[in-house]
Amino acid sequence: MSSPHDGLTFAERAARGITAGDYDRAALELAPTPEEAPDRRQRIASKQDAFNLLAYIAAFDHRVRGEFEAQAWIDALGPQRIAIEDAKRAVVAYFNGPNRHRWITPGDIIEQIEEGL
Repeated sequence: MSSPHDGLTFAERAARGITAGDYDRAALELAPTPEEAPDRRQRIASKQDAFNLLAYIAAFDHRVRGEFEAQAWIDALGPQRIAIEDAKRAVVAYFNGPNRHRWITPGDIIEQIEEGL
């Protein structure tokens, strides 16, 4: 038995993984896709997010953290729309680098992310 579509037998089409639906879909136009999929990861967007990041950083450098520190960090990082997981990766990269004995700043996190971690 052969197919009217391409001269292949059903067994040959099956072996190649070709189905009748493949032929039907071949004529359809593909929907345009965006250049980049939207990044839906959680961002540093609140004082609590900044405080949680500072608590993570404190595990490395034993800094004191509080309401005012969290507000300063959200003021510095919030407008950047940095993903929390990127910020944490930047912290780890920073403390694994040559400046590991110096306190990290919001600018250091931004720099690490811009350098591609």
